[in-house]
Amino acid sequence: MALDTVKKTLHNGITMRKIVGVVLGILFLAAVPLTVFLVSQRQELRKKAAPATTLSLIPSAITKKVGDIFTVEAQMDTGENRIIAVEMHIIYDPTILEAQTITNGPLFPNVLASGIIERGTASISVGAATTTNPVSGTGTAATIRFKALTNTEAPVSIRFAANTFAGAIGEGTTNALVGTQPASITITANAATTQTAMTTQSATSSSQLINQITPTLTPTKAASGSASATSSAILVLTPAKNTSVVQTKPTIKGKAPPGSTVTITVYSTPQTITVVADASGNWSYTPLNPLDSGPHNVVASTVDPKTGKTITSTSNFIVASGSKTATQSAIPISGNISMTLVILITGALFLTTGIIIPMSQR
Repeated sequence: MALDTVKKTLHNGITMRKIVGVVLGILFLAAVPLTVFLVSQRQELRKKAAPATTLSLIPSAITKKVGDIFTVEAQMDTGENRIIAVEMHIIYDPTILEAQTITNGPLFPNVLASGIIERGTASISVGAATTTNPVSGTGTAATIRFKALTNTEAPVSIRFAANTFAGAIGEGTTNALVGTQPASITITANAATTQTAMTTQSATSSSQLINQITPTLTPTKAASGSASATSSAILVLTPAKNTSVVQTKPTIKGKAPPGSTVTITVYSTPQTITVVADASGNWSYTPLNPLDSGPHNVVASTVDPKTGKTITSTSNFIVASGSKTATQSAIPISGNISMTLVILITGALFLTTGIIIPMSQR
């Protein structure tokens, strides 16, 4: 009896092992194709999620005038990717353009980080409505508004910086962005800018021309005919240039920087004296010794307080003493042609007479 029981137990054990072996074999056979299927599905998913996204600035070629305000769109093509977030950084020449705003586009309704404008850069982070509803396809990711500051000799670029990033499902920390397309802009001068430049150039040219043809020390005549002096100039005002005076000790007056020391020399027989200009810049000097009849020159000089250089002014006049009314000018008056002809004819007669008479006496 006991032997039968042992045999039965052994038989049952062998049968159970067979059953387990069969079950394990079936499971193994089922696991192989299932594993192959799952691996292929994962590879297919990975293949579809490979980086394929691009960003482009639209329009790619822009022409504007100085002062124009315009917008540029950052357009995205996700390719096979499913994008959940984008961090955009746009760079430009701050001497040519001024970025005013950067905002999200309709492709990404969620703003993850508000737009930041700095000198030469504009950045923003945007995302899909939810992580379960990623973005795919083509559309505007962001819009940037610029102002044209100055005209350009050649097109300049607006482009994405290297740290621009697109995050896609299945890519983890890998950048799904595979390429970017910049925009180029040409800025021309507007009519007002051109007119201002022409006016400035004309004024500069005129100023240079005046400086070339007008000596520093030449008095400037006021509208009334009297000379006017600037605070850094020196002038001899009276006696007026090329005039006559009856006084043998005429008072010489002029202008100079207020408080400056003026050295005055009167020629032909030199007389030198120094005087000080008053608070209004006026100075005067009356010669101690009488001036001889005839032409005289006055030279007045002082040190320019602005430049430290010596500045000089000159004038000339005639002393016509012995006449109550001076009519002689400091500039000699040319003789008239009638008198010249009379002198020539008279001389010719004397010469002819002197030759003919001695010959008739021979």
